[in-house]
Amino acid sequence: MKITLPENLQSMDETSWMAILAAAAIIGLILFAKAVKATLKIIVIVVMLVLIAYFLRQAGII
Repeated sequence: MKITLPENLQSMDETSWMAILAAAAIIGLILFAKAVKATLKIIVIVVMLVLIAYFLRQAGII
Protein backbone atom coordinates (compact mmCIF):
# COMPACT_ATOMS: atom_id res chain seq x y z
CA MET A 1 0.00 0.00 0.00
CA LYS A 2 1.61 3.20 -1.18
CA ILE A 3 0.69 6.48 0.49
CA THR A 4 0.59 9.49 -1.80
CA LEU A 5 0.40 13.08 -0.67
CA PRO A 6 -2.15 15.51 -2.09
CA GLU A 7 -0.93 17.74 -4.89
CA ASN A 8 -0.64 20.88 -2.74
CA LEU A 9 1.56 19.05 -0.21
CA GLN A 10 3.81 17.60 -2.91
CA SER A 11 4.60 21.07 -4.21
CA MET A 12 5.75 22.42 -0.81
CA ASP A 13 9.40 23.37 -0.59
CA GLU A 14 11.82 22.03 1.99
CA THR A 15 11.68 25.13 4.21
CA SER A 16 7.92 24.80 4.64
CA TRP A 17 8.28 21.16 5.63
CA MET A 18 10.96 22.08 8.16
CA ALA A 19 8.70 24.76 9.67
CA ILE A 20 5.78 22.33 9.95
CA LEU A 21 7.98 19.65 11.53
CA ALA A 22 9.48 22.16 13.97
CA ALA A 23 6.01 23.35 15.00
CA ALA A 24 4.84 19.76 15.51
CA ALA A 25 7.93 18.99 17.61
CA ILE A 26 7.38 22.08 19.78
CA ILE A 27 3.72 21.18 20.33
CA GLY A 28 4.70 17.62 21.24
CA LEU A 29 7.31 18.82 23.73
CA ILE A 30 4.87 21.25 25.35
CA LEU A 31 2.24 18.53 25.79
CA PHE A 32 4.89 16.16 27.19
CA ALA A 33 6.08 18.82 29.65
CA LYS A 34 2.52 19.44 30.84
CA ALA A 35 2.00 15.72 31.42
CA VAL A 36 5.29 15.46 33.33
CA LYS A 37 4.40 18.52 35.42
CA ALA A 38 1.04 17.04 36.44
CA THR A 39 2.66 13.69 37.22
CA LEU A 40 5.32 15.31 39.38
CA LYS A 41 2.66 17.20 41.35
CA ILE A 42 0.85 13.95 42.10
CA ILE A 43 4.12 12.25 43.11
CA VAL A 44 5.00 15.10 45.49
CA ILE A 45 1.57 14.92 47.13
CA VAL A 46 1.84 11.14 47.58
CA VAL A 47 5.34 11.41 49.09
CA MET A 48 4.16 14.13 51.48
CA LEU A 49 1.25 11.96 52.64
CA VAL A 50 3.54 8.97 53.14
CA LEU A 51 5.98 11.06 55.20
CA ILE A 52 3.15 12.52 57.32
CA ALA A 53 1.83 9.02 58.02
CA TYR A 54 5.36 7.78 58.83
CA PHE A 55 6.09 10.56 61.32
CA LEU A 56 2.66 10.27 62.95
CA ARG A 57 3.27 6.53 63.35
CA GLN A 58 6.73 7.13 64.82
CA ALA A 59 5.19 9.59 67.30
CA GLY A 60 2.63 6.97 68.32
CA ILE A 61 -0.34 9.06 67.22
CA ILE A 62 -1.61 6.53 64.68
